[in-house]
Amino acid sequence: MEKKYQVFISSTYSDLVEARVKVRDAILSMYHFPVGMELFGAADEEQWQIISETIDSSDYYVLIIAQRYGSVIPEGCCDAGMSYTEKEFRYALEKGIPVLAFLLDDDVAVKPEFIETKNSDKLTAFKTEVKTGRLVEWWKTTDELAQKVTASLYKQITRTKRPGWIRGDVVDVEKSLKTLTELTEQNQKLVEENKALLMENQSLKQQSKRCPKLVIKVAGDVPNEGEKDDPLYGRVKNIKTDADNAIHLKVESVKTSSVEAEYQPVSESDFIGELRGNVSIKEIEEYNAALPSEDMLEKYLKLYQMHHLIVDHGIASVVCVCNIGTAKATDISIKIEFPDEIRVLDIYEVRKLKEPEAPKKPKSLQIVAYERAHRSEMVLEKTFEQFGVLNDIKTMKLLDLSTYTTHNSPFESIDIIENMVSIEIKDGIVHTRLSSFRDIYIVPMKRGEFKARVELMCAEYENPEETELTFICE
Repeated sequence: MEKKYQVFISSTYSDLVEARVKVRDAILSMYHFPVGMELFGAADEEQWQIISETIDSSDYYVLIIAQRYGSVIPEGCCDAGMSYTEKEFRYALEKGIPVLAFLLDDDVAVKPEFIETKNSDKLTAFKTEVKTGRLVEWWKTTDELAQKVTASLYKQITRTKRPGWIRGDVVDVEKSLKTLTELTEQNQKLVEENKALLMENQSLKQQSKRCPKLVIKVAGDVPNEGEKDDPLYGRVKNIKTDADNAIHLKVESVKTSSVEAEYQPVSESDFIGELRGNVSIKEIEEYNAALPSEDMLEKYLKLYQMHHLIVDHGIASVVCVCNIGTAKATDISIKIEFPDEIRVLDIYEVRKLKEPEAPKKPKSLQIVAYERAHRSEMVLEKTFEQFGVLNDIKTMKLLDLSTYTTHNSPFESIDIIENMVSIEIKDGIVHTRLSSFRDIYIVPMKRGEFKARVELMCAEYENPEETELTFICE
């Protein structure tokens, strides 16, 4: 049965009137149906519904480009700023319609009014997009264009089969409808029988084969009775799990302005009131020269920030390994690889962290000035408290590490190395039960959404199962 094909012709209009006529006549000479903007009138949003439906019913799409970008969709409409020609091209690609593109050779002389000036950048980008991923034809005359369209259509029709159109009297419609109805009934009957067999087969498999199913949960850890005074606990509110099992972490920041203030150079104008005249210019110069360099101070501030981000804002956490399957999982091995944006540490190592050593600094000239202005020891101590000098030296209550035990036994163990948590459960987990692991300390470093890669393996699995934990740091 010989088919007739509908060919959509797309181009700018005023500059390519003659070219469109030539292409239309060439398609008609092939006994196929050309359609294009001549059927639609002015291009606007109201006409787009008709244009898109026409493209939907077309078998091939012919695009002709010269030196104009074409009418642009006005502001306030969908795809504002894009030409109607480009919108048609994108729509044809989206619908999977074969595109045949024909570009005017750059050496061909064009009337000035047919050369794009306002949207030249958009025209260049459009041409580049058209040439990407497909072969295009170049033409110099309208006759050459018509010949190339004819040749390209012949090749495309041979290479890509499209629905096309056939005469109604070629097919026995009544016989075809009867056959189609019979086939539909047979197909429906087979579908129902297949569905019943699948359900029966699935039921048999469930009865004959039981298997474990391991999942991972991460939550905030609650301190035991002996850990209530541990400052590393108590931030459970900073970790939450939503309905999609995404883990939300609260990101905190560490301010260093008060630390930086202690290392700022001084000048004679800083000594006012009763302090004026109690230190010399030479002493001020020697004080400023004795301050640490900017590079040394910057390195210290980075260490200070990292230390307090970990110690003051990390979250004591617990990892739960759950078996939601129908059989016991044995010889379990789990790896959780955290992203760089989320640090994971052993809580016992965090307890051992020490405050980074601050750069040495000379004795405060403010103190020197007060010592000279006030000789009374009582007044001196009061002044020091006022300026926060005595508060710079605080005694920290050290934790008794002997009160803590590690989660490590012949049957269960957890290791935290290089931002990876490794868990081993030799004895396994009975289905519907879980095993929890403490001593994990999570530190969110920056805001954003990040993924932790999880690998789950047990003796009952043929291959490791891979999944992800989603962390949303806010």
